[in-house]
Amino acid sequence: MKRLTFIASCVVSFVLGTLLPFRSTHAQTNTHTPTYYQISFMKTRPGQDPVKMERDLWKPIQTDRMESGEINSWTVMRPIFSGPHDYDYVTVESFSDMTKFIKTDYDRLFEKHWGKEKVQSAMTQTEAARDMIGNEMWVSVEGVTKQSK
Repeated sequence: MKRLTFIASCVVSFVLGTLLPFRSTHAQTNTHTPTYYQISFMKTRPGQDPVKMERDLWKPIQTDRMESGEINSWTVMRPIFSGPHDYDYVTVESFSDMTKFIKTDYDRLFEKHWGKEKVQSAMTQTEAARDMIGNEMWVSVEGVTKQSK
């Protein structure tokens, strides 16, 4: 009888142990959520103001993409301390969902913000202001961020 009681208590303990997870036993309770970055390297054409062009033409489109959840942020940056490069500014888009990022309907956004009849002139204005030297896609693999309350 003692043996049967011992076996029964072991079975009950095992079943209860598998049904009740212990939070403190998990090795990683706060896993890193990756953030993706698309970095576009730009070279300004002589006599042009690419920051004004980015602000006037592209900022409304990127704001729309941010509000719809396609991207987390969009930034235009110029280096202030750097070595020699073929570019003089970059644009950086950050996002958490690669699927949403890839499925951006740019034609819809261009027509919405520039008007169907002005899409070509906006693209011409963009090309006149700068050359795109290249793009890179980066992903965060570890980091610390300030948690919002």
